[in-house]
Amino acid sequence: MKKIIYIFLLFISEIYSAQEYPLHTDIFEIPDNAYLKDVNNEYDKYIGLWKGEWNGKTLYLELKKVKYYHAGLHPFYSDEIFGERKVMLANGSVEIDRISNFDYQHPEIFGMGIPASYNNKLSQTLLFYPKNMCNKTARLIITNFMTIIAGPINNPNTTIYDQMTLHFEYLPSFYNENCVHNSYVDQNGDFPINFPKDIVLTKQ
Repeated sequence: MKKIIYIFLLFISEIYSAQEYPLHTDIFEIPDNAYLKDVNNEYDKYIGLWKGEWNGKTLYLELKKVKYYHAGLHPFYSDEIFGERKVMLANGSVEIDRISNFDYQHPEIFGMGIPASYNNKLSQTLLFYPKNMCNKTARLIITNFMTIIAGPINNPNTTIYDQMTLHFEYLPSFYNENCVHNSYVDQNGDFPINFPKDIVLTKQ
């Protein structure tokens, strides 16, 4: 009898913990271990490999949709966007490559963030945690997103692709007197993050 009760409780627990809710449901209105799922696939348009150029460099940005576990007193799962980047010079040499070894535990890019106002418009954001920058963080504001149709709609030779414009903004932070980049910042007025202030990316 005890075994039957145990199996029943285990079954109920699995059902309870596997409950799915729409992505933007208030986390305080869901049970522990519930799953906030992107049921409407609203993240899908951002997912993929993006490419853009600035100052003679090429930026690759790979964004993936990941089922992420939020630990703590009220644990739950949610669909999030994880991202990593690759920066190449015009001669083909690689300055940064985090895409080849995509970090699913501590990615540089995480989203979506809290929408931000830019040019009198509320825009979606991605959070940017550049590695080895003394905990300096930023947000990447998606100032524009469009699908471009190059040619007649019903023509098989017509090219359809997505473009996304990002604007880089630092988030507030405290001065770290022990940061290894302080001398560089004093000389250049910025951290050596190696990321453009504004860039147009095309999905590959």
